[in-house]
Amino acid sequence: MEEVELDLDPARNYFYGANGAGKTTLLEAVYLLGRGRSFRTRQARALVRHGQAGLSVYGDVDDGVRLRRLGAAFADRRLERRVDGAPASGAAVAGIVAVQAIGPDSHRLIEGGPSERRRFLDWGVFHVEHSYLEAWQRYRRVLGQRNAALQRAGESAAELRVWTQALAEAGEHIDQFRQTYVGRLASYVSDHARALLGHELSVEYRRGWRADLELAAALETSAVRDRSLGHTELGPHRADLVLNMEGHRVQEEASRGQQKLAAAALVLGQESVIAETAMARSMLLVDDPAAELDRAAFERLRERLGTIGSQLLFTGLAPLEANDGAATAMFHVERGRVHAL
Repeated sequence: MEEVELDLDPARNYFYGANGAGKTTLLEAVYLLGRGRSFRTRQARALVRHGQAGLSVYGDVDDGVRLRRLGAAFADRRLERRVDGAPASGAAVAGIVAVQAIGPDSHRLIEGGPSERRRFLDWGVFHVEHSYLEAWQRYRRVLGQRNAALQRAGESAAELRVWTQALAEAGEHIDQFRQTYVGRLASYVSDHARALLGHELSVEYRRGWRADLELAAALETSAVRDRSLGHTELGPHRADLVLNMEGHRVQEEASRGQQKLAAAALVLGQESVIAETAMARSMLLVDDPAAELDRAAFERLRERLGTIGSQLLFTGLAPLEANDGAATAMFHVERGRVHAL
């Protein structure tokens, strides 16, 4: 796939073709434009076609006011991003278009470590409250300063206390943002999970320190241990999302199929929250769901995809049947070439 130009439907777009035809590459190009990486690997270099020096992706996005020109290019081991021709940060791009994906590795959101779920959570909070980015960056800076102080043998207790107080204030701010967001997210996730899994799925936010303590008090009680470790053990950087289904943790006891559907419920829930806020254009990419789910589960997922307000791009092996393809733009992908039908 060397050069492709597409005019996408604002609602539903379906790409079909044989395995290896290039369908996933199309989705990865869109994801790269919005997120700066692939949804399958964190190495941008892996997206470059064999024998080529680099890649570039451009897209026009209607932000509700005007068309914005987004660009992403990888060359000389560097990823550059642009908005309307000017260099831009990832946050600037994400503020215009919010891109998420459901793919073969989505279950990692469930069975992976807490860092996977924190990234998911923080990305969602950012799209609901753009001032969250500044708050999070401040927290990370202060966390680094406190950790550096913990590693300095001559640092006095009074000097450490200054960084502890600053970290507590910044951390409580982060926690308030997250708790408000999870409160909104949980109801949507529960709704999608009932349809996908046939069970209630609860989302529990664990903030990274004891629920009955303010962060300042928690940090004071752990100061001796933190000094021995050389880093801060408690705080929002240790938070997690715990999912429970019928009283059991999904991360520990659900089957792989249930984990995939639980992950889909999380992503769809986040899509619902973001679409509700309308702070950014929302796009959802779904890569060949029929290959990962049984027929009944696939049908339930496809039905739920029709309930969200995001622009949808999804793939499969065969063309949609007449009744399934209504109001859906279809594209045939073959050997890297894309034909609109």
